[in-house]
Amino acid sequence: MMSLLEYLPIITSGLLFLSILTLVVNRKNLRLQSEYQIYARMIEARLKLETSEPFIKMARESPFFADRFALVESPDQFYMLRAFIDLYEFIYRLHKTRVIDDQLWLRWMSSAKAMKSIPKFLTVWDKTKSVHSPDFVRFIDSL
Repeated sequence: MMSLLEYLPIITSGLLFLSILTLVVNRKNLRLQSEYQIYARMIEARLKLETSEPFIKMARESPFFADRFALVESPDQFYMLRAFIDLYEFIYRLHKTRVIDDQLWLRWMSSAKAMKSIPKFLTVWDKTKSVHSPDFVRFIDSL
């Protein structure tokens, strides 16, 4: 019969392996959380800057932005609709990486489908979808 001391290296090795595995998983989760927080802050900062009066005034001088502003009644409408599209893409990514559950995802998917009933949303989507991931474009177009 083997004594407990003879099993100690096996037990220690197993515990060390579990500790390393836990560390790797937790590190990955923390990285993802940080990435999502940074992305959310960037989107918020971009929207705040783009909807500022000085930026809108400068952007109206650009044929690129003038073309986009002409799709809707005001730059605010354009940026609001684009913010919705960016939010849907962010939520879509969270769903694909299994950060949010299927029940919550169904609500967001339903919301995106409802947004497609707004003609201005579709107009902005058609003009800007080329900058989004192909996966997300296929998803929105399929709704």
